[in-house]
Amino acid sequence: MPKTTDLVLINGYYALVNQSAMGFLKILANVGLWTVAAVGFAVYLFILQSPWDGGIGSVLNRLAKRPVWVQRLARYVVGALMAAAILPILLVSFVAVMNLPDALGGASGKAHAEREAQNFKQGCEKSKQPCVELKKSGESIGTGFVLDGSPGHIAIFDAKLQRARVIPREAVELIAGRAPVPLASVAP
Repeated sequence: MPKTTDLVLINGYYALVNQSAMGFLKILANVGLWTVAAVGFAVYLFILQSPWDGGIGSVLNRLAKRPVWVQRLARYVVGALMAAAILPILLVSFVAVMNLPDALGGASGKAHAEREAQNFKQGCEKSKQPCVELKKSGESIGTGFVLDGSPGHIAIFDAKLQRARVIPREAVELIAGRAPVPLASVAP
């Protein structure tokens, strides 16, 4: 069955956050290798950028008395180590920022689900949401609140059994109960 766009986006979001966190954990698990790779990259840049004619680079104050190649090597090593140190910090920051919508959405969704559960437990007569009755061959097979539906099934919270049920739609008639009770805060 095709997936809705919002489901694909949400799953992609969680995959991105998950893979970022996994990348950070892999870096932490292999700090030694990460450092060796950074130093190796610095040496590679040093060799790649080596002037064959003995050119003079900018001189750092504390390395002013050293040969030019030592100054350049020190710059590349420090730069590579800084990059190796900054990448995990960037990953942690990225994961933290990406988890904010997750935390806010999770808290909001949980609060909404708790409110609906309390409303559903009141039963069809006292609830603010309309109930439905499901009939098959004229016989009632369930009464409750619609949770979700698909072309083949319908999920309801059965008010009599006080539990969720999934019922195949085949030859099932859905009859709406009373109209929903309007909320006091909604303007006419």
